[in-house]
Amino acid sequence: MASGSRDVYGVAALSCGRDHTLALLETGRAIGWGGNGSGRLPADVPQLCSTTAAPTRPVEVALRTRLAAIAAGYGTSLGLTERNEVAIWGACPAGVGGRLEAVAAAVPQPVAAVPAACYVAAGEFQFVAIDAAGSIHSWGLDVDGALGRPVAALNAPPGPILGLPPASRVAIGQSFMLALTREGALYAWGSNAAGQLGLGHLEAVAEPAPVALPERVRAVAAGATHTLAIAGGGRVYAWGSNHLGQLGVGAAKYSTRPVAVDIPERIRAVAAGLHFSLALSAAGNVYAWGWNGLGQLGLGDEGDRRRATRLPGLSGVRAIAAGQTHAAAAAPGHLYGWGNNAAGQIGTAAARQRAPFSFLMTS
Repeated sequence: MASGSRDVYGVAALSCGRDHTLALLETGRAIGWGGNGSGRLPADVPQLCSTTAAPTRPVEVALRTRLAAIAAGYGTSLGLTERNEVAIWGACPAGVGGRLEAVAAAVPQPVAAVPAACYVAAGEFQFVAIDAAGSIHSWGLDVDGALGRPVAALNAPPGPILGLPPASRVAIGQSFMLALTREGALYAWGSNAAGQLGLGHLEAVAEPAPVALPERVRAVAAGATHTLAIAGGGRVYAWGSNHLGQLGVGAAKYSTRPVAVDIPERIRAVAAGLHFSLALSAAGNVYAWGWNGLGQLGLGDEGDRRRATRLPGLSGVRAIAAGQTHAAAAAPGHLYGWGNNAAGQIGTAAARQRAPFSFLMTS
């Protein structure tokens, strides 16, 4: 979250998964709403001594140490502790890191094979941590080369991706990844049927390949089959699938190379969900475009948008996050959510919340 006046709740970071939302507080605590990965026990687990809290109420992730970062995936979440250790919790039916059993739903477990981590990212079946030297460690299912390295098993334990410059961030889509280096270069690998790697073709790539952009990249986000990047002075580029307008560039079905998105403000953060996109301007305004079947654009209706559209009545925003079909934004004194709320991922809002709803204050 960008600097500014202190949030009354101390929200330091946001992350949205498939059907849950996590908020990292400035105290190092993490709280969550919704389904698996939020830190709560699933409803089908017998409760012998107590009842499971309603999914519309926040729960605290049961870690005894402070967290420095969070990453919400598809029913599974990662946390980075202040000791640079990686923890995982939630539910993954395919297992995680070569272990076939599911991870613990509510009690974080260490991912001991990743040393001195300083960044984490979680997807559906793939996970990443970056160590202090900038090396990327990937694990999970190696579909279409999504792990970016040779592996001996389909469900692989953590291991380093070799041959990349030191990285600062990784974005994980549906079996594809993009790495942003410390020097502002972008590399991509994995599934590519919609051109989401930005390499000018539709073939899957098993090893990191450079993405050609006209400017140095500052941030990157991955949706299911599309990618967003911020470059230069706050300009947004997009590529991949555009069948529901998620690239914000008109009627083309897809683009295999980065194309500029027309937004009238300088952008400092982007987020991508299932076929929809969000952007946060330097002035604190939020823009949305793409699929809106569950109100996930926050524009008060369920009509898709093929051009970036500013959310009315929402300003002073300091952070945004996109889940599969819901979104969240943090502003001083408020944590807003909109879109799909079937699992309680945005608190006590309606099942389909078409406009931003302040759920931290009311949950």
